Amino acid sequence: MQKKYIPGINILGGAPYTVPEQLQMLKRVGWGAFFTGWDKTKTTEWAREADRLGLIYQSIHSPFYEVRYLWENGDKGKEVAAELIDCVKDCHDNHIPVMVIHPFIGFEDHTPTRIGIENYARVVEVADRLGVRLGFENVEGEEYLAALMEAFWDAPSCGFCLDTGHELCYNGGKDMMALYGEKLCHTHFNDNFGVYDPNMTWENDFHLTMGDGLVDWKGVMDRIDASSYDGVLMCELTRGNPPQWHTHERYAAMPLEDYYAFALDRMRAVMDRTLVSNPIEVK
Repeated sequence: MQKKYIPGINILGGAPYTVPEQLQMLKRVGWGAFFTGWDKTKTTEWAREADRLGLIYQSIHSPFYEVRYLWENGDKGKEVAAELIDCVKDCHDNHIPVMVIHPFIGFEDHTPTRIGIENYARVVEVADRLGVRLGFENVEGEEYLAALMEAFWDAPSCGFCLDTGHELCYNGGKDMMALYGEKLCHTHFNDNFGVYDPNMTWENDFHLTMGDGLVDWKGVMDRIDASSYDGVLMCELTRGNPPQWHTHERYAAMPLEDYYAFALDRMRAVMDRTLVSNPIEVK
């Protein structure tokens, strides 16, 4: 029997719309769940509005710009770990079940360290105690994800967040579900063209709407169906062009609520296995 999933999406940049206004858009359009970045001054407000609307506040994406310091000696790594612990506590206090966490950031380093495992262990210990799942995401630097999953595989909080775009462009199309699918607790569905330009790094991660790139969506769904995961399937999309490209102008031209409806149509087609990919022209 085919699983029944709940479609979810990240809250997009959409000034002048506030997050509560965007949540109302999601409800009107038909999304069932969402995630946000972390703003500890706003989490409770957003969670209350989600409860009022009957939306699932599935995750917070924890800060990631400084996570490389977790793998280095010094006070900075401890400060970053403390920030992540505060984010875990905020998830717990607002009944948000998952905190997505990046193992690393950057393309040059490929050597996990003992101090990194120790710093992440502090976060894992609090997440275990509070019952928050940590969705370790497949990003660049696969060695760091592998080290964390090996170290914390048996921890109650240890989970895996599958980013379909990262799998294609940063992980070279490697089947990350074959490695970590047993721990799947969250997804980031988005599309791109793989390593479109080997001289680019971040720019390969287009975060296109599903079907506008080269991701094999039937294959994605087959692999998720084969796992024990059942629940929210979350998108992580953007309406803004990557540097030097004009790939997202159609999205940006839509009123925000219309884009949310467009993305939901694509997401439903992914879940129903009816999506026909038609990669957009890169210009």
